[in-house]
Amino acid sequence: MEKRRSAGATAERPRAARAASSIIVRYLRETDETYDAVFSIWGAVWFTDPEELFPLVAKRLTPGGLFAFSHGETASHLHGRQLMYGKGPGGTEMTVDRWCYPPAAWAELARRHGFTDVRATCLPAPGDQGMGTIVVTARSPY
Repeated sequence: MEKRRSAGATAERPRAARAASSIIVRYLRETDETYDAVFSIWGAVWFTDPEELFPLVAKRLTPGGLFAFSHGETASHLHGRQLMYGKGPGGTEMTVDRWCYPPAAWAELARRHGFTDVRATCLPAPGDQGMGTIVVTARSPY
């Protein structure tokens, strides 16, 4: 997933995130390939509706395959789809959807979509560098 995001990335990060989400969903719908592992490192999982993405990932994983993703820590008052604001070329204001949940909610989403052996945590940022990183791992239900 991260490879796809990077391949479609441009200097305009919000547009790249939106394109990555679309590319990943389309690819997972159209391919017949299966994988032992699917990773998203601060990538597509953060920018794609998990209700759409998680079933597609589960379908493409081999039995017992690993789904692992990470992204920035979610502020405690945010839950679900949120707008992320950024600057595009020439300083143009842009927005992109991202999905924000605390670790326990990500774990529940994964379980609801049939994933097993789900682990979700937030690793603190080094020192006083602000927000940490949410890391989730789960196994294929099929």
